[in-house]
Amino acid sequence: MKKYLSILFVAIIILTGCAKKSTLSCSKGSDGSKAEMTFTFKDDKVTKVVYKEEMASKEEAKSYAALYTSIMGSSSLTSAKADGKYFVLKMSGKALEDTEYLGSKDELKKKFETDGYKCE
Repeated sequence: MKKYLSILFVAIIILTGCAKKSTLSCSKGSDGSKAEMTFTFKDDKVTKVVYKEEMASKEEAKSYAALYTSIMGSSSLTSAKADGKYFVLKMSGKALEDTEYLGSKDELKKKFETDGYKCE
């Protein structure tokens, strides 16, 4: 019985992964406008990004969502949508391969803080 429990325990570890997972949240706001970015990391590589920005109106948020969907397509873009007055863009880490937004958690934090974001 102990042998089966040991095998089960090892299988759970392998299937769930031992990778270190973490997030980096950065925000910036001024004059009624607010933007937030959340990066999800696995082994210090970006796996997912969620960008949320407050727009002036629901219509503007819908317009941004439609524009990004038409530009990015569905192959690299997880989703672009309007959530009330917010424009929400969700991307996989793979979609960022040819951009400046690749790097370790510390590198991205430094970059966004230089750009005026507050990161934690």
